Amino acid sequence: MSGPTLQQQLDHAIANLAEAEREYAAGVPYPDPTGGSWPAKIAGIKKHIATLREIIANE
Repeated sequence: MSGPTLQQQLDHAIANLAEAEREYAAGVPYPDPTGGSWPAKIAGIKKHIATLREIIANE
């Protein structure tokens, strides 16, 4: 059995980005009390999405 396809990974990352942006806009506290922030999390997800799109484009 293999894992999710690249497209499935991209879809999941996009859904995670939308959820993180909604929670940040709503003022929900960042869930990790030891560090991190919504802007950093959102930036990381966007970077991951860009990487996945590049991999898919180069297939």
